[in-house]
Amino acid sequence: MKPRLIVVGPLPPPIHGVAVSTSLVLGSAAVKESFAVEHLDTSDHRRSRNVGRWDLENIRLGLRALAVLNRLLGGRRGVVYLPLSQNSAAFLRDSLFILLARIRGWKVAAHLRGSDFPTFLASSNPALRAWIRWTLERMNSVAVMGDSLRWVLGGLVPDERLAVVPNGTPEPFDRGVVRDPERVLFLSNLRLRKGVVEAVEAALLVLARRPSARFIFAGAWEGSELERDLRSRTAAVNGSIDFRLPIEGQAKDELLQSAAVLLFPPVEPEGHPRVLLEAMAAGLAIVTTDRGAIRETVGEDAAEFVLDEPEPDALAKCVLRLLADGSLRERLAASALRRYRARFTQEEADRRLVEWLTRVASDD
Repeated sequence: MKPRLIVVGPLPPPIHGVAVSTSLVLGSAAVKESFAVEHLDTSDHRRSRNVGRWDLENIRLGLRALAVLNRLLGGRRGVVYLPLSQNSAAFLRDSLFILLARIRGWKVAAHLRGSDFPTFLASSNPALRAWIRWTLERMNSVAVMGDSLRWVLGGLVPDERLAVVPNGTPEPFDRGVVRDPERVLFLSNLRLRKGVVEAVEAALLVLARRPSARFIFAGAWEGSELERDLRSRTAAVNGSIDFRLPIEGQAKDELLQSAAVLLFPPVEPEGHPRVLLEAMAAGLAIVTTDRGAIRETVGEDAAEFVLDEPEPDALAKCVLRLLADGSLRERLAASALRRYRARFTQEEADRRLVEWLTRVASDD
């Protein structure tokens, strides 16, 4: 009989990393082959800026999810698998899930999908810090997104209970799209922490030197004020900077396959950004910043295009160099595709996830 697995997490919309990851786990043939899978849906289908906030709707959703989990925990015991949040409201909800599961005799495996946890812990009041530490002690295992992120839980989770389980992404279907050697893509929610302002400033600098370049920014706006500001600042370039709504599926594949360069310069800590894997799978050269597991992901061949900080002048210089040098761009793109196929396919991610959860399920 397969061990039971309760997957806790949201589903799109809105589109964000944890929701996409939950969808991929629930759709994984490898996971379903190894476990009897059930889903505790924690979705908040409002805009992504509501995720993790203290408001009445989030409290209602959290209490409802806790009641549903209590019902799911009946019968044969297994493993509860959940993403570990990095803000007070969402972490407190998660801690109640963890506590309830442990009281009912279930094992708990948590996936930390970012690298904000030390900041979250340090900014918490003493009572919350004590509760965070106590909660981490209750978990059977916690996974981070890369070897370079083990430090994030240093001193909080013993090595024997710490795993490394990176993201993967499905390889895009070849849509037969002709790649535009002048097209630069920013594919992420248009948020300050994702470096959208710095990317726009870099785009303006590139266009001043190379008017033939074209930039597409595809994602959901963080807020109307930011949207008005950036649209105003880019109005003079006559459509060379194009802002688009979030895209998925075939349209996303086509956009990735039509671009030459991915520009993704996050400002704040990251985990293992899925957009980088999607760009690698589509064979794009990448300009990014050293956050989370990004440097570990793109590898040494692309190291000079992983900047310490998202400084617009430096970003622009990298983009200009790649647009001007087709052979360099193609070499980096080929290296990215090889690295993706060796390490970050969805099949490889599913295999590592199943191995980890199987160990958790079988440990005494």
